[in-house]
Amino acid sequence: MTRLNLLPWREQRRKEQDRLLLRRGGLAWIGAALVILYLHMYLVGQLHRQQRRNAFLQQAIAQMNAKVAQITKIRKQGAELMARMNVIKKLQGDRMQTVHAFNALVRAVPSGVYLKSLNQNGSTFTVSGVAQSNERVSQLMRNFAASPWFAKPVLTVIHVVPVGNGHLSLFTLAVQGADKLAKKTTAKRVVRR
Repeated sequence: MTRLNLLPWREQRRKEQDRLLLRRGGLAWIGAALVILYLHMYLVGQLHRQQRRNAFLQQAIAQMNAKVAQITKIRKQGAELMARMNVIKKLQGDRMQTVHAFNALVRAVPSGVYLKSLNQNGSTFTVSGVAQSNERVSQLMRNFAASPWFAKPVLTVIHVVPVGNGHLSLFTLAVQGADKLAKKTTAKRVVRR
């Protein structure tokens, strides 16, 4: 019987299996490296995409903030204009109220009463004058109370001074001016709504 040496064949087969294993291992490493490279490139792309989106949103937010600032500025200007309009309306009303107050003042002064001065501080009028008697001063106060343009007359000072055979009463009184025009304007606004 002839002897066959199977050792070189087994050794050759083992070397072939080692090479095959190395190839498969190398391919696995190359495949893993390609997958990692692909994942890295994909994630970097996603990161750049998100950064572009964030930059776009930041730009849009900056534009909106500029518009909000402009709207705030316009609202502030509108409020200032409304305040000016209200001041003008008040001045227009006060102008007519002064005319009505002087007209009502002339009607409220009874005969025998002479006014020396009239001062206004806000809506309070201070009237000083001379009357033939205390009854005339009382009549003046009743006329002020009955007038729609005046309210709450208060006598602050009265002095009786003898003159010749009679007496004269020197007086000072304060009276509130009724805000009739403002009340009428408010009533008209309420009715319109």
